[in-house]
Amino acid sequence: MSSQADDRCPRCGGTFRCGVDAAAPCACTTMHLSAATLAELRGRYTSCLCIACLTELAAHEKAGPVSRPAGLRGAPRDQSLR
Repeated sequence: MSSQADDRCPRCGGTFRCGVDAAAPCACTTMHLSAATLAELRGRYTSCLCIACLTELAAHEKAGPVSRPAGLRGAPRDQSLR
C-alpha cells in the first residue's frame, strides 16, 4: 500500500498513514501476531490495517483464545494483507 496520509483501514474504516513505502520501518513491523492470525488477515483484506486494529488484534492474542476479535468474524470484507 502507498504512504498516503489518507489511507483507510479496511477493518475499522479509520484513516491512517501506511509506512510500507517510507524510508524508516513502518510501525506495523513492531507488531507480533501469530501465523494463523496473519494468514486470516491476508485472506480477508487487500490492504494494510491501521496500528490501532493491529494492536487490538495482538492484545486479543495475548489474552488467549476466549473469542475471536471483532473483524475476524463472518464473511470476508476484502482479500489479503501484505
